[in-house]
Amino acid sequence: MRPQAERVPTSTTLLTIQGSDGAWGIPSSAVASVQRLDSHGADAEPPLDLLALLGVPSQPDASANSRVLVLEVHGLRVSLLVHGTLHLAEAAVSELLPLPAAVQAQTPLISHLAVINGKAALFVVSPERLLQAAHSASTALSPDAHASARGSSC
Repeated sequence: MRPQAERVPTSTTLLTIQGSDGAWGIPSSAVASVQRLDSHGADAEPPLDLLALLGVPSQPDASANSRVLVLEVHGLRVSLLVHGTLHLAEAAVSELLPLPAAVQAQTPLISHLAVINGKAALFVVSPERLLQAAHSASTALSPDAHASARGSSC
């Protein structure tokens, strides 16, 4: 019996967010759910704003579609507030260009530039890096984090 050859993906599906502040994509395999903002749940933690995590100054248009993306990476979840139109896009692996190190140093959450049909189409956000940043942001904003930080300095 011959060993099975490992399948190497030739493309990836991205959930794209087209907003007034740019176009972003997240690998759809990391998206656990998409929720309307008003149905996110009153007892759930408020979602973190994706653009704020990316360091993009924005003034979301009141008429823009706002949704909550729930990402799941390695069993950990984070809820993100996104503004804009959501679509699925298929990108060949060859169309996902890694950012140069100097650019990635300035934008650490962005992993690739998607070039679809020969044109730069959107920036691809790394779900793993996004989860780390979201965890850091929520820890920094947590009242418990501030209390423990104050307690350790005495």
